[in-house]
Amino acid sequence: MKRRIGEPKVPKGPQYAFFELMQRHVLNQGDRSLAALSKESRWSRQTWHKALRGPELPNRDLVKALVEHLFPEQDGTEVRRKMVEETLAAWTAAAAEQRFGSRADQPQATADTSAVKLMGAEDTQPLGTANVPERQVPSGGAVVESREAAESPFRWNPGKQRNNLPEEVQFFELLHNYYAGAGRPPVRWIVERMPKEFPVTRSTLSDWLNGRSLPSYNGRLRAALEVMRQYRPDTVEALEADAAEQDQINEALNRAWWARPL
Repeated sequence: MKRRIGEPKVPKGPQYAFFELMQRHVLNQGDRSLAALSKESRWSRQTWHKALRGPELPNRDLVKALVEHLFPEQDGTEVRRKMVEETLAAWTAAAAEQRFGSRADQPQATADTSAVKLMGAEDTQPLGTANVPERQVPSGGAVVESREAAESPFRWNPGKQRNNLPEEVQFFELLHNYYAGAGRPPVRWIVERMPKEFPVTRSTLSDWLNGRSLPSYNGRLRAALEVMRQYRPDTVEALEADAAEQDQINEALNRAWWARPL
């Protein structure tokens, strides 16, 4: 007997409506169990459960990937597009409620009070920049990373101009260790052997290995790990250890996505 997911663990409002919509998608697409969804998608049961019930709001990219899994292309690209748009619209409303509170809780603007003052923007940094670490910039203009950023080769993210979150650092370190253990196959070699259904460019793979971007949830990371494994011994013990290591990497990827701010 299928175990019920349960009512969303948030008060009634936009966030509740979002989780309710996610559960409705699962119901309309066969009402599969969390175990079945986890097995077919490679995301953990915990990831599915949290995305369907809360109380934490999942990352936007994860929501898009989960809905695309529930509505595969063979069901119709237009249906899939509409479901993704509808869900992301619900997610946006939920994120706004989480960040600013419900509309009933919002202060009403008066004729002599600006929106900037109401939101306290004069006392805060712009959204998305408050956590950017300070970096020393010499007079010549060259950027020098702080000693703290240099503690891990994956701590500082030059693409995003911020420190990677601890969960992101852990993922990148696990991926790099796996790559090193596979004998550091050339990036071009890996790209040329990727399955046709999971193509990846050299620049994308390089970004993963150098801690600049997280892989998305579409199977490309798992496929890349499988290709790298061709460098490894194929004994039973090695394959079992390798499978466990791949699971550990995928769990770290889940945690990294969940840790990212809205």
